[in-house]
Amino acid sequence: MATTGHALRCSEGWFGLVDELDRALVALDSGYHLFVVARTGGELIFDAEPSSPELASRFGAVVGAASEAASSTCEVCGKPGERSAICGLAEVLCAEHRVAAEAAGRRHRAPPY
Repeated sequence: MATTGHALRCSEGWFGLVDELDRALVALDSGYHLFVVARTGGELIFDAEPSSPELASRFGAVVGAASEAASSTCEVCGKPGERSAICGLAEVLCAEHRVAAEAAGRRHRAPPY
């Protein structure tokens, strides 16, 4: 995927998942088309399509499995995590990074003195 020049618009904790997904898709369909890799609302967005309609079902299953794995993987470090909403931002975080995000959110909401 790095050779395609696509930017990863997700945090480092998901880089391994995205790399594994890319490798699995290349093994299934070396000519697949990648449009964007991102996160939104704590969900992995891997917008791609197979080069052949005959591969659509298997392709979708592989992408779906990676998205499911991302839903329980900390976006920051890759450890097991769960979806959290902190200051209106939905993220998948491990306990350590959830505490850090909550502390940062409290600092930003505190009145200036």
